[in-house]
Amino acid sequence: MPAVQDDEWVVAESYPVKEMETNGVTPDWVAGKWYDVAEDMALIPENNVRLIIENGVCRVEVSTYLMECVRGF
Repeated sequence: MPAVQDDEWVVAESYPVKEMETNGVTPDWVAGKWYDVAEDMALIPENNVRLIIENGVCRVEVSTYLMECVRGF
């Protein structure tokens, strides 16, 4: 599978990091959920899931292909 282009990513989940920490959740844990989903879909997680933390916000983005699989398209 070729590398995913920047316009082929969608936000799967987004949370303020402080709110996550208050609830005992880490950005890596949230990303890990999506890594597991990618593996379940027989996709390479590193190519289909990315974690971005900017301005105090944790954002997990997934490839459009992974999102389409999750949505059943």
